[in-house]
Amino acid sequence: MGGISFFKVPKHRVFNYQPLYYDQEKERREQRRKELGLDDESESAGYTTGSLIRSGGMRARHEQFNQKMESQKRKSQVILIALIIGLSILTYYMMRDYLDEIVEVVF
Repeated sequence: MGGISFFKVPKHRVFNYQPLYYDQEKERREQRRKELGLDDESESAGYTTGSLIRSGGMRARHEQFNQKMESQKRKSQVILIALIIGLSILTYYMMRDYLDEIVEVVF
């Protein structure tokens, strides 16, 4: 069954398409910035690559994340302890009628 197939597989097509788009407004803005002596970094409001790391912003975010995780961990532990206590009390009340018989069987 070398040349027979039930499904036709399309051939891969390659196109060499280079879109040509001219934005006249963008060209005007860039020209005006060059005339005024502004560069592209003024748009980013003073952000430079790595400034967040050097200023300790990443450390503050990491500490904030750790505090949030610790808080969530404490909440889950409190819920787990409350659930265990509640189930223990519920089990005691359900089995208190048979508790004497259970104690006699075990001991």
